[in-house]
This record gives sequence, C-alpha cells and structure tokens, in this order.
Amino acid sequence: MSPFGIVIKRAGKQLALNIHPKYDVGFMVLFEGTLVGEIFLDVKGRVVKSLSARELMAEGYPDYPCDESEDCEGLLKDQEMLRQIEKEIDRKLSLDPDNLGL
Repeated sequence: MSPFGIVIKRAGKQLALNIHPKYDVGFMVLFEGTLVGEIFLDVKGRVVKSLSARELMAEGYPDYPCDESEDCEGLLKDQEMLRQIEKEIDRKLSLDPDNLGL
C-alpha cells in the first residue's frame, strides 16, 4: 500500500499528515516530512498502540528527522487526535481500489 495524506484539526489549525503504512496494521505518521511517531490498529481500525517519535528514537529507530514542534507535541497521546487519525485512515483505506479487490 502506498503512503497517503490526511488532514486533521488541532487547536483550530488544520494539520496535513502523511501516513506511511508499515506491515499490516502499523502506520508511520509524518508532518511536513518529519516523524511524529507510529500508530498500530486492531482489526476494527482502532488505535491500540501509539509511539511518539521520541519513544521510537529511544528504541533505536532508524535515523529520521523528528518533529517536536508545538503543533505535533503529544499528538499521538491525545485521544481526540487519535480518533481523528483513525477516522481519516479508515476513510482513505475504504476509498483505495487496492483494498476493494478491484
């Protein structure tokens, strides 16, 4: 599956995020080309785990520019933001012809 973009709202601002699928249920989340973190979904498309870029780097994640801007600080720990990301990923995946078996 190819990377795709989503837009969420946080503190009255629109954030355009790039989502890079990893494995079957993992997604790398980027903002303006820098790593925000990773999320992992269950079979129903709900976030079951999220790791910030800082947590990934501490675990020896490959060197990647890391976003610690005010816009993204704590983004993947905020339940409302995770729900928006879930919803947008689900919407994108349901529109992707590769996922429809076409």
